[in-house]
Amino acid sequence: MAHSAAMPRRKPRLRTELSDADEARLVEAVALFGLPKAEVVRRLIRASVQAGPALSAENTKAVVALASQVRMVGRNLSQVLKAIHRGQAVRIEDTEPVWRGLHEAIAAINDELTEMTVAYGSKLRREAKLALSEEIEP
Repeated sequence: MAHSAAMPRRKPRLRTELSDADEARLVEAVALFGLPKAEVVRRLIRASVQAGPALSAENTKAVVALASQVRMVGRNLSQVLKAIHRGQAVRIEDTEPVWRGLHEAIAAINDELTEMTVAYGSKLRREAKLALSEEIEP
């Protein structure tokens, strides 16, 4: 169906021909990431210009789990602030273990996210021969 000026296309599309070798690589990437071909291509485009993290399906699930941990940290902070506002807060010296635990949880989450996004993205770009010279290795 032809599109008129009154009915423009909703999203840009790309149709391309691949060599047998590139098709094999795409099929391999689909199996590796557990994603549809179109999503693999979109993520490779983003990764090639470093527009966002390159994550496998497994890492995406890990990010969801880490987000849950971040929400738990936020709830803990909220409870502490509510206690302070109610005048139920203990001395600051007594709260030091709580703050230390929250800091350690946040640092662990940050480290895991950095490992996933930087290391995995770097690996993908190296394998695709797209590594940039200023790339930071973990």
